[in-house]
Amino acid sequence: MARVESISKIKEYGQTGQIIEEQFIGFAIHLKNNETIEIKDKYHYSDWAEVKIRLSKLRDDIIAKWEKVQKK
Repeated sequence: MARVESISKIKEYGQTGQIIEEQFIGFAIHLKNNETIEIKDKYHYSDWAEVKIRLSKLRDDIIAKWEKVQKK
């Protein structure tokens, strides 16, 4: 966590290319050495809300841990 520079908002990454209705949603973790880790999940239009909630919780947990390290 000490290497984390920033964490992006959740955004759309586009279609999977195989099935029109399936797309990616996710966020990126930018590290201080200019590396980027993308956290993505595939969703179908009918389960977008479930995937967004799950990713939001994961992102919030990562941010909380990152902020805790920043305060030390």
